[in-house]
Amino acid sequence: GVIVTFIAVWYAIYLLIDVFTLHGQEAKVPNVRNMTLDNAIRKIEAAGFDWEISDSLFNEAIKPGMVLEQEPKGNAMAKTTRVIHLTINAFNPKMVNLPILSDISCRDAVNRLTSMGFKFVKVDTVPSADEGLVLSVKVNGHPITPGSKVSIKDQISIEVGDGLVPTT
Repeated sequence: GVIVTFIAVWYAIYLLIDVFTLHGQEAKVPNVRNMTLDNAIRKIEAAGFDWEISDSLFNEAIKPGMVLEQEPKGNAMAKTTRVIHLTINAFNPKMVNLPILSDISCRDAVNRLTSMGFKFVKVDTVPSADEGLVLSVKVNGHPITPGSKVSIKDQISIEVGDGLVPTT
């Protein structure tokens, strides 16, 4: 009796495993790289998958909202319960907190800004006894306080002392 019951329960579990694990319910993952986000979503959902944006990058050479990467890759087989993770080209450039640049050397300030991704960094020398030191920073021509959020596409002007003003 006990052995027969054990075998019957074991067999029932074996049959139900396919139901709970969705065994055999796989589909081909659509390749949505280089598609607009709207078209990619339609294609993913039509194939029976869910999706989510897991990352975004900003490349101004690529149209905003384009799918750059996907996981799992296109044409792979996956269970329909699998979520397709998308990396898209961001709709807006990256925003960063402007670092404190005053009282450091011009070279250090420029290196800091370019390593953060700024492409438009201009250096203006102004009369001052502090030769080569950053005195102030402007974004798109306007004074700004350190810590303010700015776009990496903004024009950054660093005012640097020329060292020509005699100290008193």
